[in-house]
Order: sequence, then C-alpha cells, then structure tokens
Amino acid sequence: MIAKLPDSAALWGVSKDNEKTGEVPTLYVGETREQSLGSCAGCSLLDEKKCYSQFGTVAFGHASMMKAKVRGKDYSLESALLKSPMGARMARLTAIGEITALREEYVDKSINMIKAWGLAVVGYIHQWRDNLRYAGSFMASCDTLEEVDEAIGLGFRATVVLPHDYMERPENLIKIPSKPFTTEAGHKGIVCPNTTSFGAINCNSCLLCDASKPGPVIGFVDHGPKYHTYHYKRKTERAERKRKAAHQVIESLTKNGEVLLEYKTGGQ
Repeated sequence: MIAKLPDSAALWGVSKDNEKTGEVPTLYVGETREQSLGSCAGCSLLDEKKCYSQFGTVAFGHASMMKAKVRGKDYSLESALLKSPMGARMARLTAIGEITALREEYVDKSINMIKAWGLAVVGYIHQWRDNLRYAGSFMASCDTLEEVDEAIGLGFRATVVLPHDYMERPENLIKIPSKPFTTEAGHKGIVCPNTTSFGAINCNSCLLCDASKPGPVIGFVDHGPKYHTYHYKRKTERAERKRKAAHQVIESLTKNGEVLLEYKTGGQ
C-alpha cells in the first residue's frame, strides 16, 4: 500500500481571478513540489508532461503557497471557508495534485465540513480504479470515451478529455451549443458549459460536476501543449487575414499612391 500524505499536505485557498471556477475554496495537494508530483504518480498526463496544472501557471501559484506556509500562513480548510465570498456555492478539489493521495479520514472530514457550510463538493480523481469508495463523491477523470464507460460501470460519474480541436471540427460546428457526444455504451455527454458559453458560465454557477447528483458526462477540450500550439497558430492565421484585409482596404482607397480625398471629405 502506498503511504498517504500527511493532512498538512492539504493546502486550501480561495481562488482569485479564476474566470473558469469563480471565487471558491480550492484545494492544492502538496506542501512540497515532490509531494504534489508524487500524489499524481501513474497519471498519463503527468508521465507525458501534458498536465496543465503540474506544468502550467497553477504550479507557480502553488509554489507561492508552499513558501507562504513555511512562513506561517494558515492554509486550513477552516480558513478558506471563512474567507470564501458569500456568492460561493462550491468547493473545488483539487486545483493541483491527486486528492486520493490524502488520508481517507481527512478527505471524508473535509467533504462533511464543506457540505455543512452549505457548499457543493466539486472534485475530480484520476486514480478512480483504485478508489471506488469515492464514487458518488468525485468525478472520474478519464482520458478516453472507453474509460468513461468503464468508470460509469463502476458507479462513477465521469469527465473526459476531448481533442484540442474538437470545437472547431466541421461536424461539431453545426451542433447545438452544448456540442453533445455519445460513448459506445450510449452514455450522453456535453462539452463543459464554460467552454460553450465562452466564459459566461463558470463552475460556481454551473455545478454540473457535483458527482453526488445525476448528470451527463462532461467533456473538457484538451488545453495542454497541443491546445496552445494549435490555437496560437489559429490566432496567428487570423491576425494575418486581418492584416491582409486591412491592406486591401487601404489599397482600395488609394489611387496613384494617394488616399482618395473623397473617402474622408465625402467628395467636398
């Protein structure tokens, strides 16, 4: 059996300026970088360095929390709940790290405390096959639709990573806003509403990932390295098209190298 992390490895804060989740109590696993990475051992996203949390900006924020804790800052769940705004409707487990690396007693206590505070528990686990006790508490994070069917068969609700270009594929452009999909076993899914609403809906207003309630499979468009490369290319292509269009407009207003005065003066 793999040793569980100490309860002190659970660092709770209130997410600030996070447009996706909203301002809610959020768990970060690991009081050291080694603990955080170790909690995710065996995850394919970690092994392939595709995890946006462990290899992105979330890790930088987590590192700052680690340093602040050494200086004595309180990162307990109690502190995060007290600091959470009145509009908070949920707590997020986790922003980084795998919650199943913590002691079951601590996780259960945290869930009960969050619910007693009147908040929903929204959490995701990658190690769902080895932690069936959390079915009904956390969403199973799946890499494929085949895994989704397996997780649902084990009693979980599930999320799945969709290809980075899923939203812009021709066959999906004509679909209704939720961009629905179906697994081989017939389980219905939709793309995360934060994505399809272009940010108008966040986790705190949505709550579809509350695993204690029935709901569809939730698809998250891959926003790892391939996503950023793909969309940087798309952004560059759009900028080039705009540049060419602007150049054509200027050319159309130019005659013999001079801007037509009629355009600005109305022919006067």
